[in-house]
Amino acid sequence: MRTIVSILTILMLSTISVGMSGNELYSSSYEEERVDYEGRIRRTLQAEEIDPYVIDLLVAQSKHESGNYKNSLTPYNNVFARHYSKKDTFAISAGAPGEGHRRFAKYPSVEYATLSQLDYLRRKNYSFKWKSPYQYALELKKKHYYEADIMVYTNALIRFMK
Repeated sequence: MRTIVSILTILMLSTISVGMSGNELYSSSYEEERVDYEGRIRRTLQAEEIDPYVIDLLVAQSKHESGNYKNSLTPYNNVFARHYSKKDTFAISAGAPGEGHRRFAKYPSVEYATLSQLDYLRRKNYSFKWKSPYQYALELKKKHYYEADIMVYTNALIRFMK
């Protein structure tokens, strides 16, 4: 049922026009457009019936990982800075540039990127019972999601949750 809801959500919320070429999809003028990244992420997670506090954590994570939706991955809708994996059925391909390489995933929409992150957390058996940014950062760290100091990641989540 969730998959059907996810597909319907993507169809309703996606602003990508049918018939756009790859070059138009990843236009360098994305900064000129007013994209409601946070709203699109929230609506996608709400459609998946995710707890509101967990939604706040995931939105904060997307802001942190994407440099508040301004880094080099954002034009590729990769708002969670996900590396490409063949297991990621939501990604189009690898090739999004960041951190000196092109191993990051490209997504057809912010909604697909959000569903990819959610799918990853589910496949890796994350608890989804976080009551604080620290608890979320701790579980991510224990599962080797990031390399930074735990308080650096925690403080970033706190900053973006305000």
